[in-house]
Amino acid sequence: MAKRAKVLVIEDDRDSSDMLLEMLRMADYEVESARTADQAIAALTARRYEAALLDLTVKGATTAELVERLLEVSEKPPIVIFSARMPEDLRKAAEQLSAAAVIQKPANMATLLTTIERVVRSAA
Repeated sequence: MAKRAKVLVIEDDRDSSDMLLEMLRMADYEVESARTADQAIAALTARRYEAALLDLTVKGATTAELVERLLEVSEKPPIVIFSARMPEDLRKAAEQLSAAAVIQKPANMATLLTTIERVVRSAA
């Protein structure tokens, strides 16, 4: 039996986070969530993930602070930015983090799943 890919969902909105977790579980991913910047950094430092789904707006840090803190994580997984931020903000954060993909909210769930699958496959 193949090992299920582990994805970290970094999203502070509880309803959005729950929906993303359920959707990824239904697609057979092992998922964990982080709802604050501190939880995200702690999870990324403690465990290995095949991908991280990142909303740029989370509690405990500005977008710039979050990006800076993520850059300090030595072995972070490929990052998929999933955010409602303005396109210029998304582009800047994506460049800084060398993001594997950027999806602007709201997005089609099929697009999100296809993107996660592509990112996980390319990281393997």
